[in-house]
Amino acid sequence: MGARTRGWSTASTATPGPLFAYTIFIMTLTRSGGFVALVTAGLLSVSPLTRAQDLLGRWFTTTPGLSNSTATATADLPVLDEDPDADSPEDWGFGDLRSLPREAGGGFSLVPGAWSTTVESYCLYAGKPGPREGSGYLYSPRLTGTHAPIVTRLLERASQAPDVPQEDIQSLIWAILTHARYSSLPAGPRRAADALLTRTDIATIEANVKERASQAVIDRLLPRLPEPVQTLLTAEARLRDLLATGGSYADQVAAAVPDREPDPTPTDREVPAGRWTMHGSYLVRFLPETYQKTRVDIVLPEPTDVVRDARGRIIAWRGADGFAAEVDYDDEVAPLTIPGEPDLRGYAFRRVTARLRVDGRDETVTIEREGWTFAGRMTGNGELEAMAALEAEAAARAGGPSAGALRQGRGGASRYGDAAKRYKDAKRQMDKFKAPSQKDADSLADTGHYQKGIKAALGSSAEARSKWLENHFTRLARAAAYIACRLEGGCDPEAPGGKTFRPGGAATPGTNGSQLVGISVR
Repeated sequence: MGARTRGWSTASTATPGPLFAYTIFIMTLTRSGGFVALVTAGLLSVSPLTRAQDLLGRWFTTTPGLSNSTATATADLPVLDEDPDADSPEDWGFGDLRSLPREAGGGFSLVPGAWSTTVESYCLYAGKPGPREGSGYLYSPRLTGTHAPIVTRLLERASQAPDVPQEDIQSLIWAILTHARYSSLPAGPRRAADALLTRTDIATIEANVKERASQAVIDRLLPRLPEPVQTLLTAEARLRDLLATGGSYADQVAAAVPDREPDPTPTDREVPAGRWTMHGSYLVRFLPETYQKTRVDIVLPEPTDVVRDARGRIIAWRGADGFAAEVDYDDEVAPLTIPGEPDLRGYAFRRVTARLRVDGRDETVTIEREGWTFAGRMTGNGELEAMAALEAEAAARAGGPSAGALRQGRGGASRYGDAAKRYKDAKRQMDKFKAPSQKDADSLADTGHYQKGIKAALGSSAEARSKWLENHFTRLARAAAYIACRLEGGCDPEAPGGKTFRPGGAATPGTNGSQLVGISVR
């Protein structure tokens, strides 16, 4: 067990449930003799530790009902994060997810392309604040914890009962999480249970009831606990009382989803809003507006081949659907060099060719002597200030040996800085999920460089304003996503069941002190 802080463990990869944390607290006190003091103070009337835990278990949840740890999430793709300095976000060309065929259970049968919709979502962890602007979420396709089977069924079946109000389903979820008595619930959540759950599920809810602790016990117990545990136990007890006494939905929300900043935890991860995660053959991201409404974006990318020249530089991306993004390099222009990056160079394009099949017709556009891309081995340790100074020097001169390359590589310092951050994030991710080869890491970096170079070159031409070329840009984005995803071990076109998005999972926050958001498809 890891180091202790205020009497409870900080080493777990999952956020501790309320009484789990308190149990460690009691064990620590027992080892130090403090438990005897609690007993003699009159808080508990028995001394054996097991009896104390049993009594506390009558009042509070003894294990985490649902896990909200990022350890349950699928692998994410930092290399696809939006460029904060871009003039506009990446254009994926989203279609309506709800226009796709549905399974009997409500899941969407995906076809290649980018798809988006907004769904009803649910608070799955009472006492934690809701989504905040800029907060990122990962995908946990399966809930884990003692309440997972019943809560999953509610999320899966919500779309099959459109007449059941979302608020009633949410109140029922809170009742399950807090072990409230089913027979004492208001009519709304009981109707939701009757419509969405089996009799066995309802019997299980009734059997898992927790007794209401007296206010005197709560007042004496809570001050002895760590502050985060106090917060969660208070929310649970408050919710259970509201559900038992018919409290308003607004009061339930105030108790379950407090309006405050999330508490930091040792297992927090930096996850920006819009982070893509991999699942099966596709990529998915969640953008919660509130705990009740979440936008779901999905990309099922078309397989794309990568072609390189003898120097290892990408010269083409090609797909079976007629898509291609091809370049010839202008090796008469001296490569752009980056101080601190001895094996990375910026190469100028002589020619860029874009191809796309539109309505059975092959469209092509070619741009001459525009754009450039980085290629080679990247470390992320380039000296940005020195690079910017070289750019400024070249811009001030009319000519010189490096001016041509730097004009081709205009904005190189800014583009390098963004690429370096993405490279380091992606490398850490690869280190976490597999042992990457240097070749894979270099290929991942090249993918982002090449996409940016192609877009910059084509965007400089009047021909780029044609509608089909706009479609080429969205196809280019999916090609980059496919290549990056395959390098990370995802997006296998043959993955069993990998082309269906089903309800019942969760959007898991990078900050474990934030709300776990359950995803339906309603």
